[in-house]
Parts: sequence; structure tokens; C-alpha cells
Amino acid sequence: MYRINYLFGTLLLLSTAAYAQEYVDLVKFDYTSTPPNAFESSPASTRMQEINGEVTIPFEFGESNAFITGLIYENTQASFAPERIRESLTGVSLTLGAKIDHSEKWSGTYLALPKVSTDFGPLTSRDFQLGGAVLMTRKKSENFNLKFGGYYNQELFGPFFVPIFGFYFLSENEKFEAKALLPLTVGLNYNFVSNFSLGLTYRGQIRSYDLTQPYNQETDRYLARSTNEAYIYLQYALPNGIHFQVHGGHSIGRTYRVFEDKVPFSMPLLYFNDQRTQLNTDFRDGWLFKVAAFYRLPF
Repeated sequence: MYRINYLFGTLLLLSTAAYAQEYVDLVKFDYTSTPPNAFESSPASTRMQEINGEVTIPFEFGESNAFITGLIYENTQASFAPERIRESLTGVSLTLGAKIDHSEKWSGTYLALPKVSTDFGPLTSRDFQLGGAVLMTRKKSENFNLKFGGYYNQELFGPFFVPIFGFYFLSENEKFEAKALLPLTVGLNYNFVSNFSLGLTYRGQIRSYDLTQPYNQETDRYLARSTNEAYIYLQYALPNGIHFQVHGGHSIGRTYRVFEDKVPFSMPLLYFNDQRTQLNTDFRDGWLFKVAAFYRLPF
């Protein structure tokens, strides 16, 4: 799972903190780069670069409850059409919420997620988005729990809702860990020798960014990003809680599409009454190489 999707990584960490999982990742950073990616109908190509970071600060109240605050930073750079120069798209989200234990078996994580998502031309109201998430956790045993909930955001392409179902599992010897928040993230981690782990991760992510530079004569352009990425990684953990990872992976059906029109409502893989016209050209799937670091605080 480790930084495959910062927002839902935060949800998963905080929703399972009281059950089996005995840590929280307070600071995370990663950098991703790709070889040249060819466009679908052009000899041109583009390299993609991503920089992501997150700070999560929980404030405990009561016996096992916590207020949650933090900041999430995401930046993607690439050419999103053969004739375009490299562009930089940035999302900055504020995390505000709480994790509450309702009983011995049930807990909930509740987040408000105001966000700026733009190429940082002149800021307008289109650059601001407001979303939220609720994730409920049901403890099944000391090493296993189930979770379900939903995420909603007012994207530039319209209202977007993601139903969520997941689980957390830790083996009895604490060497194998499995996490999932479907359809968004899956992570498997195995500690094969002291301080070293191997892992597999999957990330599915949808974002939208306001564009201030026209592609033709449009006035309300935005880029809708839809990515599915699978990685294998090697992790090394220092005794002070700092972890390092090296990832190699591949994208699966990714798109970075520019539109002007909206849809009335959408869910993952489902856009109702979608009459939009794509204004750019997709580039193809390709390899991804990532380095990551995070600081893990044990309880």
C-alpha cells in the first residue's frame, strides 16, 4: 500500500490504528519517473514525473480517539498532447477530521478534504474542490478487520463518488501484512529478513485539474487523470522509524484527457450520460520507477 494513494493510505492507516496495525506513517514522500511514453497516434513521446508528499498529524482525545489534520501535495509533469510543451499540474489537499472508536468492534474515520487542483495559472473558483470521506472498520479478530465506506469529491468533470470496501490482515508472526481499499488500493508486504521487506502494490486514482492555457478556443478546460499502476518494491527500515523503498512498476490503461464539458454524475469506470469530446491525444502505458521514504511512528 505504501504511498500508492496518499489520501486513502491515510484513511487506511488511521482506521486500523486501534486494531492489529500498531503504527501510523506521519511523513511520506515519493518521486516517480518514466522512460519516454509514445503518444497513440504520433511519433512524439513524453516523460512523466511525479512528486508526492504528505504530513499527517493525529491529536489523541479520550482513550483511543484522535483528531486528524494534515497536508497532501501531488505534482505531475508531462506533455499531455504531442504539440504541447511540458505542463505541471498540482494538487494540494488539507485533511481535517477524526477517527472515533464507537465500540470494541466498530470504529470510524471521518474526513473533510478541501483541495486546490490546478496548473497554477491565475487562481479562480474552478481551482478549488471540496470532498470528504467516511470509512467504517469492523474488528473481526486481533489480526483481521473489514472496512467499508465512501469517498465523494466535486471534480471538474462533475460529482464523483467512490464506494469503498476493504480489509486489513497481519499474520501471527507479523511478517506478512495485507491491506486493501477496493477499488483504490491493494498492498502486500512480507518481511523476509531483519529490516528488509518485499511488497506488491496496486493504485487506482482519478483526479481533475483546472487548465488555464487553452488547447483550442475553449474557455473551461480541465484535465481528467485516470491511472492504474502496479508495482513491486524492496523496503529497508531503519531502527529510528525511517523507511526507504525502491519501486518498479507498469501502468495499466492510464489516461490524461483534456475536456471542456461535464457529466452529471460519475463513479469509477462509470460516467453517466457522457457526451464529452476529448481535446488531446493519449500517451501509451509504460514502465514506472519510484523511490519513496516515510517516517513510521509505532504505538
